[in-house]
Amino acid sequence: MLYVFSGPDEFRASERLRELRASLDSDGSLSSNTSTLAGRGLTPQELLQHASAIPFLAPARLVIVEGLLGAVGNRRGAAEAWQPFLDFVPLMPDTNHVVLLEPPKRDDRDDATGRSPLLAALKALPNVKVEQFYLLKDWARGGPSEVAQWLQDRAVRRGISIEPPAIQALSDLMGANLRGLASELDKLWAYTNGRTITANDVRLLTPQSREESIFELVDAIVEGHASNGLKLLRRMLEDGSESPGHVQLLVARQIRQLVRATEVLEQGGTQDDVAAATNLRGGFPLTKLMRQARATHRGAVEAALRVVEHTDFSVKTGRLADALALELLVVQLASLAPRHSRSR
Repeated sequence: MLYVFSGPDEFRASERLRELRASLDSDGSLSSNTSTLAGRGLTPQELLQHASAIPFLAPARLVIVEGLLGAVGNRRGAAEAWQPFLDFVPLMPDTNHVVLLEPPKRDDRDDATGRSPLLAALKALPNVKVEQFYLLKDWARGGPSEVAQWLQDRAVRRGISIEPPAIQALSDLMGANLRGLASELDKLWAYTNGRTITANDVRLLTPQSREESIFELVDAIVEGHASNGLKLLRRMLEDGSESPGHVQLLVARQIRQLVRATEVLEQGGTQDDVAAATNLRGGFPLTKLMRQARATHRGAVEAALRVVEHTDFSVKTGRLADALALELLVVQLASLAPRHSRSR
């Protein structure tokens, strides 16, 4: 059997490979009957040699090839050059298994292997299984997101009891970082020692909780929610979890992103254009920026940026203490925010 595991979600692809290994390793001998090969520079004859070798005192043999389709590329004649291997695949012994593991290119947002002529030729063969692992969405309308559903399914498979609010809290905090979510789930299960994981457990143990608090504060300030912003700000300054300078830096950064986003939108650009202009690759940060940009306009955010720059000047010249300057900034930005944004 030949498997192709491709797509940008490397974590789920690696998990699928681990599952396949476990299913083949019935007697613990698979490790001595596994070969891992680099796709770059590999020839059809070399792969044939590994794929046709009979397992040694074992029921199965596994050959893993990393990045073969990407190395072969889309050039003309690519599939023809691999015809000897294509001819062998239908005749592969039932004991032998080949996995083409295709990680995404660093500069590709999407899975590029779909254009591979070698993959097209492999798909036409009877004993080839192609599995694509796309990035899961961390947002949804009217139900759990793909990330939340994945986390719930993983908890069920591992016998972990977790409340729906805790699942939502984890997915809100970590987005589509499945490797991090898997690690946090195991850590929370060990901490709770068998009892049901709650949202309070997530807030207590997950490092992103502190990051979420500061970004909640930044959003409140940027969106003009003065009352909530001042409450969060004073709490953080009192407990020492944040400094005025760091908060102001994050506010300035978000408003600069808003300037770029509103400029793109007012020129008729799309979400992809905004992503390119702001270097955001997608997920919750981009979704949030789009929501904030659509709730305001370029003139308002440019005025807000001038207020931030004036506040920074006042602090650096000693005219205002940093904490007082930041509180005044919160109030000034609230006055510049559109009314429908402030009322939410």
